[in-house]
Order: sequence, then C-alpha cells, then structure tokens
Amino acid sequence: MKPVGGWRVPACRSLLLLPLVVLFGCQFRSEPRPLSSEALPPPAFIDAPARCTAARARFGLGRRINMPLLEEMRLRTGARVAQAVLAMDAQTPFDAARLIVEIEENGRVMGVRCA
Repeated sequence: MKPVGGWRVPACRSLLLLPLVVLFGCQFRSEPRPLSSEALPPPAFIDAPARCTAARARFGLGRRINMPLLEEMRLRTGARVAQAVLAMDAQTPFDAARLIVEIEENGRVMGVRCA
C-alpha cells in the first residue's frame, strides 16, 4: 500500500466506510425548496366576517315584503342572510351579519336592523 499524507490507509478500512456513507445518504432528507414542485401550498385565508349596514335598506320601508325586495335589501346592506319577522316575534340570537326586516301583519316593512 502507498502512504497517503504520511498515513497508511488499508483498503479494507475504506471498504467498511463505504456502506456507512451510502446509509447516511439514504437517511438524509432535504427540506423542499421554496420554488420546487414539492413545496407546500400557501396558507388559505378565510373571508372577513360580513358587515351589515341597516341604513342602506331604508328604501324598503313602507313597501310590501316579497322575496325580490328581501334579497335586494340583503344585498344593499351587505348582510349574509336576511330574515323577515313580525314586529312582535321573539328575539333571535345575535348575528352581526344578519338583516332583520320587521313587518306588520299585512306584510308592510316597518323597520330594519342588523342583529
């Protein structure tokens, strides 16, 4: 054997190190690079909660309630849902994104509020 840097390296020792190097290479896991196809998708953002503005539904006061009018009031106020209730009905749980349209017994709109 030839001396390497003043040391003698036996051939059998280098052959024993070869499987360790191969095993280390198999165990090494690299993190996905940001621009590779293996990168995780960006986080999804949730929609901001709807904001209801009841003043925008004043155009419907005094009119007879019907589905197109209720939908138009919902769209103008930015509410997620609209509900027509009799003025004397019990209160419903609070939801800032819901438009409550209070109607008289004859179906005329007498008030609007977000609740």
